[in-house]
Amino acid sequence: MAGIGLRTGGPAVVAGLLLLAACTGGGTDGSGPGSSVPPTTAPERPPEELYEVPDPLPPGPPGALIRAVPIAGPPVIPDSRAWAILYHSRDFDGRDVAVSGVVVAPPGAAPPGGRPVVVWGHGSTGLADRCAPSHVGAMGAFGPWLGGLLQQGMVVAATDYQGLGTPGLARFAIGLSAGRAVLDVARAARGLDAAGAGGRVVLAGHSEGGHAVLWAAELAGAYAPELQVLGVAASAPGAELAAGLKTAGSGPATLTSGAMLIVVAWSDAYRVPLDVLTPAGRRAVHRVRSSCLQELARAPAAPAVRPGDLLTTPPWPALLARNTPGHAATPAPVFIAQGADDERVAPAATRALVERLCRAGDTVELRTYRDVGHFDIPEAAGADMLAWTGDRLAGRRAGSTCRR
Repeated sequence: MAGIGLRTGGPAVVAGLLLLAACTGGGTDGSGPGSSVPPTTAPERPPEELYEVPDPLPPGPPGALIRAVPIAGPPVIPDSRAWAILYHSRDFDGRDVAVSGVVVAPPGAAPPGGRPVVVWGHGSTGLADRCAPSHVGAMGAFGPWLGGLLQQGMVVAATDYQGLGTPGLARFAIGLSAGRAVLDVARAARGLDAAGAGGRVVLAGHSEGGHAVLWAAELAGAYAPELQVLGVAASAPGAELAAGLKTAGSGPATLTSGAMLIVVAWSDAYRVPLDVLTPAGRRAVHRVRSSCLQELARAPAAPAVRPGDLLTTPPWPALLARNTPGHAATPAPVFIAQGADDERVAPAATRALVERLCRAGDTVELRTYRDVGHFDIPEAAGADMLAWTGDRLAGRRAGSTCRR
């Protein structure tokens, strides 16, 4: 599906972090929630032991920390602190699960009431455990505006989503699982004493992450009422699932498409047969489950699934509707940034999403950026998203493009 793309990463994101940090203007121990070590002694990447889930998993409330390991903070902000974490969340069926992620805090003491928290939802990386962004450390887990957020005194938390990093099958684009993982990493950040995280939260995400944070905002009132969600910012959100499939065209999609990831991940979660896949797609299911998208993209493109079949073959249409956000109004305002030249999330699909959210009663501001594609939009919209986030924290009224 055109609607979900690979996570932005690599040199372009690092350059964006350095540029943004240049332009924008006390911990306790080393192994758990109250821990801290000098930043120079922390490893850049978390140890593999972080991702080992106890079997059986001792019960814990959503957001409770299972494990926290200090890692190196981003070098763009000297003396910042970071942790790779494992925390409790809930699957779409309510089952207690372990999810991994990263929390980064700025230097210095937190103000009374704690620092505001921005939760980042990353774009698609693949379905294999080793595709989890936290494996790369703090620099790999976030989008290109991390430096600016830390400069403004915010704690930044990122979830790997359920099934990435940790054992088990990835819950790709399953609304309840993704939304809960996002909210629970904000809760987990509050369990790190040295981070100084408070209850005011802004949710932000790109592509698949846009889908995740929109779901989180919709769930927050009932699922995490102690969090004060002030706003939701999404760039090129792969959230309007059926519309995204419609804009993909009539031809077959490849192994790296959102349609293929949906079929493989949802067949595991909902026990749906793989009949909609082509013969080449069925032969590649194990490879898709065990590879990252960048690896799959290096192989010759193989026709794997016709996106239109997911719109007409039961139970796929019902599952698409179930996992598309917009079932209920979101009290927090929404900011959506879309590149006019996006090659993976079609602008038409994003417009359909905005119309859905407006009909639900949301306050939505859509900004479209000319000559910007899917992987460029987080950086192109970064300054606007930072300013919009600052306005939410300052209590200013949000604008809206919804017609009332």
